[in-house]
Amino acid sequence: MRVFYGWYVLGGLFVMYAVSNGISNFTLPLFYPSLMDEFGWDQAEVTRPAGIKFLFASIYNLAIGFLLDRYNPRPIMATGALLMVFGLVSFLLMDNLWHFTLIYLLLAFGLSMCGLIPSMLTTSRWFTKYRGRAVGILLMASSFGGAVLPLIVTGPIASGEWRQGIIILAVIGFVGMFLPVIWPLRARPEDKGLTPDGLSKELSEASDTKSLGVAGGAPLNEVARMPIFYYLLVATGVLWFCITGVVQHQALYLGRDQGLSTEVLGNVFSLFFTCSVLGKFIFGWLSDHFPKFLIMLLAIVNLAAGLVILRFVDGAGIAMIYGYAVVFGIGFSGSFTMIQLTIAELFTGPTYGRILGIYVAVDTIAASAGIFALGTIRVAADSYIPAIDLMLFLSVVALACVLAIKRELAKRELQIAAAE
Repeated sequence: MRVFYGWYVLGGLFVMYAVSNGISNFTLPLFYPSLMDEFGWDQAEVTRPAGIKFLFASIYNLAIGFLLDRYNPRPIMATGALLMVFGLVSFLLMDNLWHFTLIYLLLAFGLSMCGLIPSMLTTSRWFTKYRGRAVGILLMASSFGGAVLPLIVTGPIASGEWRQGIIILAVIGFVGMFLPVIWPLRARPEDKGLTPDGLSKELSEASDTKSLGVAGGAPLNEVARMPIFYYLLVATGVLWFCITGVVQHQALYLGRDQGLSTEVLGNVFSLFFTCSVLGKFIFGWLSDHFPKFLIMLLAIVNLAAGLVILRFVDGAGIAMIYGYAVVFGIGFSGSFTMIQLTIAELFTGPTYGRILGIYVAVDTIAASAGIFALGTIRVAADSYIPAIDLMLFLSVVALACVLAIKRELAKRELQIAAAE
């Protein structure tokens, strides 16, 4: 039987997303201790450029969302891939914090053009019936990159040759981010004379209503008046505050504060992201079989449990640190997956790119705030514990917002039933 071309497209997107996110968000933090040693930066200074990256990415993502509703994503993604490779090469010339910040701004621009938004938009165009599992597979990519790429660079970093590790990442970046744009990536199934999911034209037309979110493909100004839009915005924002704050600071917390060696830290990172691959698969599968909002609640509880373990790892031994890697790895990836599936569930339609751009913009601002807040708290309090307590509180806020969305949707269903 002939394989639906959309799966090849998804494979190309998987490789691009694994490399782009795996490098910029999950592997570069491993270089922080080496940069602190060479340039004399503290925890707040070495993580500040990543926070600025997320802050500027929020602006870039808004613009990219609007562009992707109008233009073919392939040239946009190709440009973003080349910018990211150039940014990685620029690490070799860096000699101060200002240079470090400029490099992260360049990486932010490139990642906005070839990362989550164009990948989600393209996946949603190719898959309707199988969107849940397709999105789950796509989002597994970043965790796959986070599991594999740290193992590749821990050797050079441990031997004091961190620049050699950067060169390796730049080569991987070019191969993994640029070449898939040439093949197999295509913007829409219509470009290959196909329909979403590879269904016959009749079945595709019969499932057209499923291609729109709960909001029915409402225009942006109407969506902006819906309470569910804001409840989800708050929920995703605080979750991104927690997710990115932990990911960007865990190398410093576990390496500097807990005394893990570079080799052991690389193993913890690899386990962390291996479990996040598992988490995305589990939560993606569950979302195809159970109500998405129930699964999102479960993911947030899982994330909070990981934070509780992280709070008490001090002096508890390596087994508890590995336990944190397993639990939070699954929880953060499950929350990330359910954020994207919930946005698609509610708002897929003609303005999905713009709506997704708004969500990703707010999420990246929250991510930036998380990085800044954890670094500032660590320097001021000489401990990450108050920051972990803050993130536990925010997890409760996210739970409350998701429950509010469920309540609003139940009211909406009652109104529709009454009108009929």
